[in-house]
Amino acid sequence: MQFRQSLLATAAASALALGSASAHAEEASEAERITVIGRAGEQVPSGATGLPLSVFDTPQAVTVVDRAALDTFGLDETNEVLRYVTGVNVEQAETDRTYYNARGFDISEAMVDGIAIPNFWGPTIGAVDTVAWDSIEVIRGANAMMAGVGNPSGTINYHRRHPTGERHVSTELSAGSWGKVRGEFDLDTPITKDGRWAIRVTGAVQNADSYLRDYRSKRSVVQAVLDGQITDTLKLSAGYTRQTGTSRGVLWGALPLQDAAGNQLEWDTGASTTQDWTYWKRTDQTAYGELSWEFAPGWTARQHVTRRVSDEPSRLFYVYGAPDAETGAGLYGYPGGYLSTARGWISDSSVRGTFRLLGREQAISLGAQYTEATFGYLSYPVPTTDPAWGALPGDVNSWNGTEVPHPAFGDAVVSARIKDRQWRLRAATDLSLAERLNLVLGVNYLNVRTDGFTFGVSAQRRESGANPFVGVTWGVVPGVNLYASYSGIFSPQKEISTALTPLGSAKGKSWEGGVKAQTADKALFGSIAVFRSEQSNLAEAAGFDTTLGQTLYRGIDVRSTGVEAEIGGNITSNLSVQGGVTHLSIKDKTGNAARTYVPRTTANLLVRWSPVEKVHLGAGLRWQDDVYITNALGTIRQPSYATVQLQAGYDLTENVAFNVNVANATNHKHLTSLYWDQAFYAAPRSVLGSVRLSF
Repeated sequence: MQFRQSLLATAAASALALGSASAHAEEASEAERITVIGRAGEQVPSGATGLPLSVFDTPQAVTVVDRAALDTFGLDETNEVLRYVTGVNVEQAETDRTYYNARGFDISEAMVDGIAIPNFWGPTIGAVDTVAWDSIEVIRGANAMMAGVGNPSGTINYHRRHPTGERHVSTELSAGSWGKVRGEFDLDTPITKDGRWAIRVTGAVQNADSYLRDYRSKRSVVQAVLDGQITDTLKLSAGYTRQTGTSRGVLWGALPLQDAAGNQLEWDTGASTTQDWTYWKRTDQTAYGELSWEFAPGWTARQHVTRRVSDEPSRLFYVYGAPDAETGAGLYGYPGGYLSTARGWISDSSVRGTFRLLGREQAISLGAQYTEATFGYLSYPVPTTDPAWGALPGDVNSWNGTEVPHPAFGDAVVSARIKDRQWRLRAATDLSLAERLNLVLGVNYLNVRTDGFTFGVSAQRRESGANPFVGVTWGVVPGVNLYASYSGIFSPQKEISTALTPLGSAKGKSWEGGVKAQTADKALFGSIAVFRSEQSNLAEAAGFDTTLGQTLYRGIDVRSTGVEAEIGGNITSNLSVQGGVTHLSIKDKTGNAARTYVPRTTANLLVRWSPVEKVHLGAGLRWQDDVYITNALGTIRQPSYATVQLQAGYDLTENVAFNVNVANATNHKHLTSLYWDQAFYAAPRSVLGSVRLSF
């Protein structure tokens, strides 16, 4: 059963809370963040190189979704945001587990305020609330310098909401379809008369039922960030983040999509295989502190430490099999009770500055990181005589959640205990070779050590390697840059092979080239990029081992090539746009199509328009072509589809604003993902209304 709750994956949602709280003012002034939605060439993406390069001057594709877009379109979860990022696909495989991919590969790297989160925490998954973020940045392609492993998909960099130095208070109340109720607050204020110290506290509380039978969820988030100047050259940033969530009536796995003859099944939009006793709870806590010291003109040293604690108890029910078209027989249950715990530290040191060479000012960044994490995994076995293991009715549409009584979960058994340690050394420099000609060089050395076991199999690994990065930008004329970049790929993998040994690292190469252009006032930005990535020994599921109780993997060789086009910024003073198109090809070493659940062509668009003062209208569009997955029974398909979001807002006064969003306005029925050969249907049309008060 490939859906067993992975120890490393379940810790990933809380891993987003890890990272630095670097002061945004040192990355880019507010004046430089000129767009209302989308990306602008002058925004400075701290997650790409660690150097003070704008999006326009970075030799990679970068998208930034800012706070205005999150608020305008009611994007309260990371999943909702990333659906509108060019080239990114959101694979919601279960109600509470989501995977992201870009350029044909899973996104397994995340950052917070430009500090890498090691990928042994697994992919970025779960319903991560956006109330804590000022913006979300996606660097597409291999990001070896900052993320460390050079994964050719991309990296998600979350920027915290730091104090602005001005006093501001706002609150927002929302209500919508299926009983969704949400409240947000944002308190931003100086705490000293001279303004050298300030604090910002943000938070949200949300409760919601669902279109899915019996599914309901609640979550709360609070974050406090303190920024201050100890002296004129010594700054401190510290904070605490806590997110809790409880989901009931959860899907572990999803709907069976084939009958015993291999025919694809169709279910009601709200159909679910859950039972009314299932739940999945999460508590994630992070505390961090960072010192920044300008020890010489143009030179800054930083040191930060982060502590994270995560606990996830769950009681789950998985349904597998293929029902007979006539009798309905063929579905069976698999109960699971688990407790996942994670405890981790990150220590990151860096120095950044400028120097003179070739008669020009050059930039350099040096850094070192040590990360340590321990994971525990308890299982609560259910006797094989329990009815939860038995046969189930074949018509899922008729289920009501009481088909299986609460299983007799036994005493806890230690199923996994893992300790991960990672050392990283990195260096990057931006060399100005001539007027409008720059060379970016970097290298990242990575050493990973893992000890422990998972479901009776040793998880021990010892791996190390280096990822080089080379990029060049050439300003052919003012406002137009040509660029090219190359990155090595060395990506340690936690998966266990069919030989019952660690699979080992994936290795490869990634190339990218393109053109970026911006208007003279830098308000509108566009780019076209071509890319190619090759990976060997990339982990792919080979099947579930019922004896071990976990999925085993094989290594495959994959090549991805494609092209992206994107535009973002202000077309006029009252019209903003962000959108793009991606087309790619993914093949294995024999030339056959690989990873067919990934759409080959996608398009996205967000538009905001203010036709008259105080009135705001918006629209969102996402389209993808057809996807499919093939197993022993046959092929499951999801045809191409588009989803549309509509928005309208009205500013009653300077302090009171109303907003309405209609998601999936065309009420299109489609599966959320074919990441596995089970899936469920996306939400039908829904409405969310809100009122925001600011002081």
